[in-house]
Amino acid sequence: MKKALFQLVLAVLAVSSCATAKYYGGFTPETVKQDMVLLGPVSSIYYLDEKNHESFNDTLSTFSETLIASLIDEMGVPVSGRIELNEDEKEEAFAFMRFLVEKDRKHLDKFPIPGILDETLEAEGYRYGLVLVARGMTRDAKGYAKDALKGALLGVATAILTLGTMVMYTTPNPYSSQYYAAILDAETDTVVFYNSIGPKEKHPLHADPVRKELAKLLKDFLK
Repeated sequence: MKKALFQLVLAVLAVSSCATAKYYGGFTPETVKQDMVLLGPVSSIYYLDEKNHESFNDTLSTFSETLIASLIDEMGVPVSGRIELNEDEKEEAFAFMRFLVEKDRKHLDKFPIPGILDETLEAEGYRYGLVLVARGMTRDAKGYAKDALKGALLGVATAILTLGTMVMYTTPNPYSSQYYAAILDAETDTVVFYNSIGPKEKHPLHADPVRKELAKLLKDFLK
């Protein structure tokens, strides 16, 4: 997948608010239960090394996609199957999610879904497609320990300099994750559901925290 597009899209997704409003476009969760397929998921995991250099990690991203897909099945989200996306389709899914993040939630029904994803749904005989996009960060343990120590030393220094009247310290994030979901309607070419959650200090590669975040993201569709 093109790294330039990833960086642009993820930069926008990273600043989106965890308070993003949920959107429904004229349907209920019951509507999709017999005719929805999972598109993807699409995930991008970044790794922060010991020197605090952040880079996209393809292996971790693939692992994240596999984990999310297995959890979706385990949790009972009403999808009839899964369509694994190729690189072009993944790029389109990321770009479209970026587009949705920037738009007013009240008017998402006015924007047509990407043609390439619409064609994929129609070719497989599905009306609804659940698109899941994930972004996450993990980091090197030594790098985290160094940053934590620096933060603690800053607290000690400010306490000494201010005679204890002020203590200022920093706490580094060991990891983070955020998730986005949209349901596409191939019949009307519109988005009928959108929701997002995060960013939060949750591990993007451990099953328990990922399961909990997905449950919040898709709670309306769980049994």
